[in-house]
This record gives sequence, structure tokens and C-alpha cells, in this order.
Amino acid sequence: MLGIEGLADASFRGDERWRKAAKWTGFAPWLVLAVGILSMVEIALGAVWIASLKTELNFGQVIQPILIPGLAFFNAIPSLHLHVLARINPPRLALWFSATFSILHFVSSILFLGSCVNNDANGPLQRNECPSRTGGNEGIWDVMVALQFVSAVLYALVAAMAWKVKRVLESRDERIAQGTEMMSQEEKERRESEARERWKYLSAG
Repeated sequence: MLGIEGLADASFRGDERWRKAAKWTGFAPWLVLAVGILSMVEIALGAVWIASLKTELNFGQVIQPILIPGLAFFNAIPSLHLHVLARINPPRLALWFSATFSILHFVSSILFLGSCVNNDANGPLQRNECPSRTGGNEGIWDVMVALQFVSAVLYALVAAMAWKVKRVLESRDERIAQGTEMMSQEEKERRESEARERWKYLSAG
């Protein structure tokens, strides 16, 4: 089901279905790798940022610089496995996770910026997280915000790729069902392999 048989054939060419769907969808493994590296950088910067604070630490100051990049990191690891090692990555699964993390990073970035807007006021976004209020390192804060925007864009691109692959595969399945296109031997073997893996999983459970 997860392409365990393909572990010996690891490659950044990724899932052949993604590579053949369109020229740009074949770059998904590299984008996932970039997201994984960015998340590690963001976690490190978040830790340095928290250490530089001159005020008492609150829950929001942990969620945005540490928890969100941490979730992205633990999402990137299995995603890389599916793209590079297993080389069988269900586009629907990738679409949901990538879209969710893209929205999460965009919202976090906007809230980061909102905490510095009209900081003398006491509105819902003025949560004492801005460097002028916390005494934290302003340069690190700026980089954290920028990287979260970049991560949001990268996740949005992966989601767009997954959507494209999903549409291409669905169209192909419709043509095969209608008899206007024959299933290749490679596709037949892949589906049989997934069915075997699924049956092993269900039998073990």
C-alpha cells in the first residue's frame, strides 16, 4: 500500500505518476525536501528567539515559532518517504496535508505580523509577541516571519501539484473504465502490488 517493495529504488524522480502528470509536478520531492529543511531552520530560529525574550514566555510564543515548524518537520519526514523511498504517494493524501499546512503557515505569518500592528493598542492581535514589546531579537523575528511565508507558498505549490496529479489520474481511470485507453502493464502491476499490501495490512489488523 505504501510501496514498501520500492525501498531499494529510492530516487528524487519520485512517484512516476507525479512525474508523468505534468513537467512541473515532477519537482514535488524537491519541494518537500525544501519544506523539511526550512522547518528545521525555523525550529532552530524559534528556539533562539525564545531564548532572547526579555518578557515572560506565553503559550502563543511557543506555538508559532516552535510547534508549527515542528509539525511541518514531522509531516515532511513521511512525505519524503512516500516521494523518495516508496515512490508511491497518494495525491489525495498529499493534497489534504499540504493544503492544511499551507493555510496554517499563512495564518501564523499573518498573526506574527498582526502582533506588531498598532502595538500600543490592546486588540486581539496585540499579544505582546512583537520584538518591541518582548525585547526579543528583531532580526531573528523578521527571518522567522519570512520563512513561514515561504513555507506556506511551498506547501501551496505541493498542494497544487497533488491536485493536478489527482485530476490526471481520475481522468485516466475514467478513460480506462470507458475502454478508450488500455491500462499499461506497469500500472497493472502497481495496482496489484497495492492490493497485496492492503490485504496484508487488513489481515494483520
